[in-house]
Amino acid sequence: MYKIDLEQLFRTSVRGGVMKRYKVVDKNRFYTFLTFLFIIIIISVYFLFSKNTALSSVQDIRFYEIKVVEGDNLWNIASNHLKEKKNMQRAIYDLKKFNNLKTSYIYPGDIIKIPISY
Repeated sequence: MYKIDLEQLFRTSVRGGVMKRYKVVDKNRFYTFLTFLFIIIIISVYFLFSKNTALSSVQDIRFYEIKVVEGDNLWNIASNHLKEKKNMQRAIYDLKKFNNLKTSYIYPGDIIKIPISY
């Protein structure tokens, strides 16, 4: 292990002397340490700046259900049942996300949940 003498370090930097250099003895151990340090920093930054933090593990979202009939599509459902019709593409995206739909295809007999907060 390396021991740094603060008094000697202060003296060399004040007098303009050469700073003490350290030699890496085990390169594999050093690179492993740097890798883990880098991973920890990346994970810390991710959790620090992530916006998808859950404030509660249980959410009570109220919604009503609509049964899809022949000729319905997400655009018509969104335009007929949503209060604010500012951005229909965003509304359709939110409906797909809320209903766990991977595509925009819906079929007669499907049940679409619409949040009451809309």
